[in-house]
Amino acid sequence: MSSNIYEDPNLTMDVKYSKGAREDGGESVERVIDIYESVDASTNRGVPTQRGGAHTQNHPPAVQRNPFRAAALVLGLLCLLLVVGVIVLANQYISVTLENNQLQNSTKELQTSYKELQTSYNNLSNSFCHTTHGWRRFQCSCYYKSTEMKTWTESKTDCQNRGADLVIIHSKDENDFVSELNKREGSWIGLQSVTTKDWKEEWKWMDESTLSYMSWQTDVNMNPVKGATVYMDLDGNWNHSNNGLKKWICEKHIHKV
Repeated sequence: MSSNIYEDPNLTMDVKYSKGAREDGGESVERVIDIYESVDASTNRGVPTQRGGAHTQNHPPAVQRNPFRAAALVLGLLCLLLVVGVIVLANQYISVTLENNQLQNSTKELQTSYKELQTSYNNLSNSFCHTTHGWRRFQCSCYYKSTEMKTWTESKTDCQNRGADLVIIHSKDENDFVSELNKREGSWIGLQSVTTKDWKEEWKWMDESTLSYMSWQTDVNMNPVKGATVYMDLDGNWNHSNNGLKKWICEKHIHKV
């Protein structure tokens, strides 16, 4: 009977409820039933039974399912933010690229305009220097070489009457040009000794600027003395004198025209 009890749960119930009618072996049957019931209770949790009448299923707890849902939600939000970020960066890149292209086009237009203005300026400058008798252009100035001889003061006055000044030299290139214009004869330039407020002598150009470039003769005393005026010698070097008659060179800046 014990084998039938394990095979058929209904039989165990019959035996259990009929054990009071039987006297022989009742105790042993009851013990077997008790053991079987305890084993059945521990091994068949959640398995459909005839007592319950309804089928139960094993489901993972809600506590275990919620982390997966939260992780999926966070991942979805991150993907959405990534897509939005890519779109924003793409729009900014396109905007910056368009602005860069516009700046390049504007720069090209400005360069073209500058070249046109520079060409017009050069043409006007050359036209002024060439149409004015005896004047020659170098960089941003026009130069005039006299054909007669006067003192330094008289030469300065003649240049001022022409809307110019005695030449002011600030670079070797300009000194070379003036030397070529001098044609190997001594000519007055716009440098003289001026007495300062503390009663010292100092070399000053016609515009009252100090020396930034010098081309003195090798054996000349470069220290200024009262009343000294400077001229360019036959080799393009400078020397100074207190008197004498020489030709002179005037300079007129083009922007003053």
